[in-house]
Amino acid sequence: MNNKITFSQVVDSLATNNQPYATLTLQNDVRLIISQLGARILGPFLSSNSESIFWLNRSLAAPDSFKTFLASAEWNLGGERIWIAPEIQYLVRDRSDFWGSIRVPEQMDPGHYSLEQTSPNQCLLTQEIMLEAHNLARGQKELRVQKSIHQVEDPLRHLSNYEALIDGIQFGGYEQIVSLSEKNLDDINSEVWNLVQLNPGGQLLIPASPHVEHSDYFEPIDEQYQIVHSHHLSLKITGDRRYKVGYKAAHVFGRLAYFNHLDHDQAYLIVRNFFNNPAAPYVEEPADRPGRRGHSIHVYNDGGDLGGFGELECNGQTIGGATGRTSTTDQFVLWLYVGAANKVKQLIPHLLGIKF
Repeated sequence: MNNKITFSQVVDSLATNNQPYATLTLQNDVRLIISQLGARILGPFLSSNSESIFWLNRSLAAPDSFKTFLASAEWNLGGERIWIAPEIQYLVRDRSDFWGSIRVPEQMDPGHYSLEQTSPNQCLLTQEIMLEAHNLARGQKELRVQKSIHQVEDPLRHLSNYEALIDGIQFGGYEQIVSLSEKNLDDINSEVWNLVQLNPGGQLLIPASPHVEHSDYFEPIDEQYQIVHSHHLSLKITGDRRYKVGYKAAHVFGRLAYFNHLDHDQAYLIVRNFFNNPAAPYVEEPADRPGRRGHSIHVYNDGGDLGGFGELECNGQTIGGATGRTSTTDQFVLWLYVGAANKVKQLIPHLLGIKF
């Protein structure tokens, strides 16, 4: 569930175990830790003594427990990560035995990234990988992944009532520019897959068409966890009941957010902005429904077995196969707002166009 781990604890655990990392400072002293291990974005942290807004693996709380984590070769470090989709192709060997054959390839995560802090405000991570494809296509796929992380400005800053809106709010924003390229064009499709691990207790808000379609990947979601409003969806992130839901790109608009409470009547809003392209293939499929494609957003709620978190997931543009494209560059922007709960809620109509 909520793993309250501070900036100082993460730095101590990484440094003591000789794991390279970089620190990026955003607006208002909001900080990110970029780890070479798994190319993770850890944080954001509001100060050196504050806890991570994203869910982090509890092993990061101390060097000894993190040493044990490293020896276990687990992937589940927490924070924000980039994987390569489709899952049904690169992580699952046999779609008729999903749980018996799913495995995260070591080449994908933690991978073998290089990490370079190109300036005080920018980091660059790069790796070349060879993945084995199954189900949708078969064969080996040689890919190159590069991501640049840097600060971005508050999207509300040009509004006439900006000073009143932002009064008492701590803002921090960053962008990842992720390039994915393949060495040879063949029948194998690939997509950048962006995932943010969320501390439970909040609601994920997705502006959507009144006709929004979703696909259940595991146990069906119900109204206890998902409510369909006239112009948006709200999903409870609890970390104690597994579900995974995909939403069709034709019915969503490239912006979604997570609202959650902190102590002392404080709250935060994480807003994801990305290029949602209904013309793109978005080739991910549920294991039991071949051909059911077109999902640009997925939401995952853990059942507790992996640590009790949620995930905000979105996909980049497809390369390979019938697309005729051998490379793509995707942008994933994240804006964070922290302050009194009633003040943070007032930002939601401006950023998402919905009432909450």
